[in-house]
Amino acid sequence: MPESTSSSGLEDSYTEALPASRALFERARNIFPDGVTHDSRRMRPFPIYVERAEGVLKWDADGNRYIDYWMGHGALLFGHNPPHVRDAVRDQALRGTHYGASHAAEVEWGEWVCRLVPCAERVRFTGTGTEATHMALRLARAFTGRARAIKFAGHFHGWHEGLEIGVHAPYTAEPEAGQLSGAVDAVEVCPTNDMGAVRSALAGGEIAALILEPTGPHFGTVPLTPGFLEGLREETRKAGALLIFDEVVTGFRVSPGGAQAHSGVTPDLAAFAKI
Repeated sequence: MPESTSSSGLEDSYTEALPASRALFERARNIFPDGVTHDSRRMRPFPIYVERAEGVLKWDADGNRYIDYWMGHGALLFGHNPPHVRDAVRDQALRGTHYGASHAAEVEWGEWVCRLVPCAERVRFTGTGTEATHMALRLARAFTGRARAIKFAGHFHGWHEGLEIGVHAPYTAEPEAGQLSGAVDAVEVCPTNDMGAVRSALAGGEIAALILEPTGPHFGTVPLTPGFLEGLREETRKAGALLIFDEVVTGFRVSPGGAQAHSGVTPDLAAFAKI
């Protein structure tokens, strides 16, 4: 293989073009595990450090410009630094940034969620998607009086105990380092699109909830088969288990009302984040 297309050659070119990012990484690796604060930023030989962004573009610490297809993990629905969002943030900052009290804006936002999202009879705000799915699962257990849950291979629902299994190949349900085996044992991992496995897991009457990404695992890159959501709705209802849509990725993006509005299948609970 010619040196110009070799891995080492590409890394050399990358390093040469990004001296400021490399210097920042050398500092960061003395502070953060693996030198990064999020797994998605773990890059070889080091990540790119961004200095500013506007619209669809980002500029790194060395002045290089990029078209951004990541958009803040999907949270930036209007792109980087949109004027109407920037102005609204500035106006609110002038009135205070952390009241530690109830305020009119949260009421208005909650009313909008209830108008847009089919399952939203009540809304509770949380700080992260992990907190939202964790709260939904605990609510399902409290409501049903059951302990066990179903999730699907490849579907990601945050970092809390139990559901952070079977996310990556080989999709095993075994606990990883630091996970409590008791929490993991309370979750059944079914193959995606396998309705037979779902019926079998529900048959024992022990399932409190079934949770999934409603467009499929890995951010919808492995689509669900037609009729699968409808089948899950029917089977969970018959089994007395709650159906939870993890709409952290799909909420307000697939449609204003999320994947549930787009599909016409209404879950019992839904979790939203990255908004």
